[in-house]
Amino acid sequence: MLAIICSLGLFAEQKNGIVYVQAGATGSGTSWSDALGDIQAAITLAKSTSTARKDVWVAAGNYSISTAILMADSVNVYGGFAGTETDLTQRVKISGGNAWDFVNATILTGNGNRLVETSQNFDMVTSFDGFTLTNGNGVGTQLNNSGGAAVVRGNMTLSNCIIKNSSTIGNGGGINMTGGIISQCWIYGNTQQTGTGGGGGIYVNPTSPVIATIEDCKINANLSGVRGGGINIQGTGMTYCSNLKIFNNRALAAASAYKPGGAIYTNSGNNQIKNCLIYNNSGTNAIYCNGGNLYNNTIVKNAGGLYMAGTSSVVNALNNIVWACATDSTGTTATSITGAVNASFSIQNNATYNPVSTTSSWVNANNIQFSSNVSNGDVTNPAAGTVGSGPKFNHVTRYIGAALTADQILQLDSVDWSIPKTSPCLDLGQTVSAVTTDITGLSRPQGSAYDIGAYELPYYTVVAGESSTANGAIYSSLGVLQAENTSSLYVMGSTVEFLFQPNTGYKIGSAYYTTSTDGGLTFTGTQTDFTSQIGSDGFWTGTVNASFKISVVWKSLTALPAIATNNIKCLVSDTGVEFVGLTKGDKVSVYTANGMLINQAQSKSDRMSISLSKGVYIVCIADSATKMIIK
Repeated sequence: MLAIICSLGLFAEQKNGIVYVQAGATGSGTSWSDALGDIQAAITLAKSTSTARKDVWVAAGNYSISTAILMADSVNVYGGFAGTETDLTQRVKISGGNAWDFVNATILTGNGNRLVETSQNFDMVTSFDGFTLTNGNGVGTQLNNSGGAAVVRGNMTLSNCIIKNSSTIGNGGGINMTGGIISQCWIYGNTQQTGTGGGGGIYVNPTSPVIATIEDCKINANLSGVRGGGINIQGTGMTYCSNLKIFNNRALAAASAYKPGGAIYTNSGNNQIKNCLIYNNSGTNAIYCNGGNLYNNTIVKNAGGLYMAGTSSVVNALNNIVWACATDSTGTTATSITGAVNASFSIQNNATYNPVSTTSSWVNANNIQFSSNVSNGDVTNPAAGTVGSGPKFNHVTRYIGAALTADQILQLDSVDWSIPKTSPCLDLGQTVSAVTTDITGLSRPQGSAYDIGAYELPYYTVVAGESSTANGAIYSSLGVLQAENTSSLYVMGSTVEFLFQPNTGYKIGSAYYTTSTDGGLTFTGTQTDFTSQIGSDGFWTGTVNASFKISVVWKSLTALPAIATNNIKCLVSDTGVEFVGLTKGDKVSVYTANGMLINQAQSKSDRMSISLSKGVYIVCIADSATKMIIK
């Protein structure tokens, strides 16, 4: 099934017109039916009027690029069209897919060159969106031999793109970035083997005051023979990396010659890395950090840990998980957070296996230590001072470092690095002003404090309680009466228990909960009936995996017509009651006087006996009822 995905707010409605491109077309570009066949020619036409520049829309197809496409300031270039659309929001993406998964793929293939580039920082934000860039080799007019597929500069946005299978002998196997934004892109299979800067996937080198931003991307299976298998960060400008999944990258010069930064190499104090999943990468370290800020990252299963370099640089490492990392893929020697002696390194509220150094002059506070670098769960006889377990991730890979086999690659597709409510990382982080959400966009904190790592465990709202005029009441498991619409917060996976108590002469007709679709503000989602799950004692137990509101329909027992005693006889004894004259299949229900169901069965013949202790009961057969006393 296909779904139409609406464009983000950054895609403003084009007011100055559009130049259309179709593979193999020979028209003037005024419409889909009169399209141009060349993207560069379309950009040139779109910028021909400096005060009213047009956008360029490129239909699906395969385009062989012999000379790198040169972007123009304020000329937005979009791919992913079927060739019939009249609005950007009509581009169709694969249902359940990622931001870059267009049904109608626009593929640009390098023919001995780079695919797209810019010659300068733009004055206006300019988008290149919706393309697959493949087989580039970094040859272009800008930063020649660096940036295998693309060169991105200030105020350019590269979004919803796939950057794959490109290489360079300079810096940045996939992309060379001196500013701008890379957002919601998949960057994989790119290679940087020589040069001095590195960056198998991306090489970032902004000059102040230019800012570079990489967000919401998947960066995997890239290789640098120098440093920074996934990303290399340099420059005096600021670089922001957030909500990235960086895995299966390598900083490797030869079969066993690891280089620094299997995932990330930073040689600039002007960077911020937050809410990133950094797992199963290989290098002398997963992250080489010569200055910068690392907030709420999950750094796990890497060949190499977090290494903080420099004696004068400043590093702030707060709320990170560094677990199950080792010096190589054998896992023999564990590593977590290591580095130089430097009083400007602040290591706080992190969770590691190896203890955080107390001899390196670092500022240490509130770090916790796992009991095992192997076990993800509880550990028998944990060492003193440890939390007695691993992080308890929901699903982990079973190996260390980048994948070497088909089975290991498959494992990468099934991981879940979020944490359950039993994780020791819950509510132990510190507040960081730069981090207001987690990797999924969930606000922080959900509980009493930030969770450590990239994921914040959700808390959900449960609403339960009846008005004082209702024909029954709801109590908590501790016996506390729930006033009408009592609202409580529960961490995801929690067990909730309520007691449902009908008033005398009433029973529970039905009980159901309605889920919320807006985080617990209103309840208009799916309704789920749980009447049959309520025990004979009136208790119901459920698991909280969403926000929901409980509703009960109380049904009068006394309003039911009396059992026709000329047809059905109720013979009461001191041990219970025998029913005579039933029809096979009749449902017989017995309630206490205050409406609690204590017995229910279907007759197998015209007779049925039910044992009851002394008391007052209401018996219902089909839609009729009678009151009886067992003395």
